[in-house]
Formats: sequence, structure tokens, C-alpha cells
Amino acid sequence: MSRGDQLLRQWELLRTLQTRGAGIPLRELTERFGVSERTIQRDFEMLQELGFPLEHDVDVNGKRYWRIPHDFFRHGPLVISLTEAMALHLAGGLLAPLQGTHLAQGLTDIMEKVRQALPASALNYFTNLDGIVHVRRTGQTRYAEKAGILRTLEQAARECRTVQIGYRALWRGEEYVTTCDPYGLVLYDGDIFLVAHSHRAGALRVFKLARMRSAQIMSGHFERADDFRLEDQFRSSFGIIQSSASPIEIAVRFTGAGAALIEERVWHESQQLSWLEEDATLFEPVAGEAGSLVATFQLGDLVEFKRWLLGFGKQAEVLRPDWLRAEIREELLAAAACYEGIG
Repeated sequence: MSRGDQLLRQWELLRTLQTRGAGIPLRELTERFGVSERTIQRDFEMLQELGFPLEHDVDVNGKRYWRIPHDFFRHGPLVISLTEAMALHLAGGLLAPLQGTHLAQGLTDIMEKVRQALPASALNYFTNLDGIVHVRRTGQTRYAEKAGILRTLEQAARECRTVQIGYRALWRGEEYVTTCDPYGLVLYDGDIFLVAHSHRAGALRVFKLARMRSAQIMSGHFERADDFRLEDQFRSSFGIIQSSASPIEIAVRFTGAGAALIEERVWHESQQLSWLEEDATLFEPVAGEAGSLVATFQLGDLVEFKRWLLGFGKQAEVLRPDWLRAEIREELLAAAACYEGIG
């Protein structure tokens, strides 16, 4: 048995004991984890040595029921379970790009309370989970230098205050200063975006924090509609580009490894998948066949969708609408032209 298997079993063992305040008999634990009673007993001995206060009650028949005191993690205002403590420990890796900002400091403060709640030996022991669950990121943005701007935007959104921002528009190649009403912040794919009503555009816009040069709270206030929800602004988008256009249906046929990759994830909430036999039509979907996979999406903006789709190369073919087929064809031909004369 590997060290990782033992760690994970003991972690789950503690979680299980915490969820059953009345206690659990040894036999039930052996059946749950598929190990012998002696193995569970050795786990108990090790966990007790590490400082976890395992207890047992004995019924009239002499049967032992094992548990952890329900208030073991109660320290001042903090009440936290072991599972929550371990989850927070791993969450630090996911929020690493926010190091240096007040949001990351909040997590650091919580983790310090967790460390105070756990015995030092137990915390060191479970730190080995880092070797089992590793958070890997590529192309990450570091927001430490934007910490002041981030705090200003968060405060302005909370207090419904107008802000003035200095912004670098990447695609237009210009820098400008504008005022806006900040509705909220969105963390997407490792980047932070501000959703705000732009006074310059007279409409809702999405600004990327990494491109902001400055942010200053102004004297004006604004009213945010009670029914406004940040998530509603992106339901017909494939990424972070906000769209007010009515969604249209996009159908794409994926083949080979591309089909397998598409099936592994939910890429958009409107996604519908159908496997087809090699010679089947679109009206004859056969679930589980190792042929083509047709994916349909309901999208209002296609800028990010097209970039994503082009990454599949010949393993993705737009079936409809026809105008999107034509646009993808032109994109691929333009890319191929860059390699003319090779070979």
C-alpha cells in the first residue's frame, strides 16, 4: 500500500468520524474502507499520536463506537471541520496568482486560524497531501502590483461608488481614462475582470484588471438593480466577453482525440453531445459509438469560441451555421498561408 493511499484513507476516516456524532463501530469502518480491523486500529493509534482526540463510547453489550469531539475545531469565532481545513489548505494553491492582494491575505488569515486549530504534528503530517494533489497553472498573472487597484474596485462595487480608471485597450492599441459604475469582479481562467457600466460607451463593459493603470473612487454614486447577477451576463458567452445578442445554435463535429477531449468536460452550460456512427446522419445519434461526436452550443458571442475551436485543427468541423463555416475556413487558410513554401 502506498503512502498516498494511507494518507487519503486516514483523512477520509477523520471526516467520517466527524460526521457521525454518535460514533461508528469498528466493523462498519472496516467495511467502508475495505481494510482489516487491525489496519483501522493502527490508523487510530497514529492519529492519536499526532494529537487528534479520538474517543469511543461503549454500549451495554461492550461494543465500541468511535468518534471525534464535535467541538474539536472551535476556537473563538471560528468553527471549522477537518475536511474544510484540508480544503482550505489546498485552495491556497488555486489562489496563488492573487498573492500580494487583500483577497489572498484573507485566505492567509483563515489558514493561520486553521494552523492554530490543528496540533502542529497533525498539520505537518497532512501537509504531505501537497505531494498527492498538486495545483499546476500556466500563463498565470501576478496581481501583487495591482493590489491597490483591486482593493479600490472591490470597495467601489460594494459601496456603489463611481470610479475613474486608466485603461490600456489591447486590441485597439490605445490608452484612455474613463469613468464607470463597477457592478462586480469576476475571476476567470486565472484573470480578474471588472464588470461595469461604462460612462464612455453608455453600456455594460468588461475590463481586465491586468490592463488597468489606475483606479480612483469618485464622488458619484449609482444604483445597482436588485435583480442584477454577474453570472447572468455570461450565460450566452463562451468565456468572459459579455454579450447581449440573442443566442444562436452552433453545431460542431469533433473526431479522434478531439472528440474524446470534448466529452470529458462541460465546456458551456448549453452544451449538448451526440455520438454518431461513421455513416450516420445528424438525425441518427448513437450513444457510446466511437465515431464522430456532434456538439451543439447556444452562444451569443463567438470571438472566444472561434479561438478555442481553431485549436482543434482538423479534428473540429463546423456544421452550422454556414457563415461560421466560411469564417473558420478563412481563418485556417490565412494560417496555412504563413507556412507556404515549406517542405
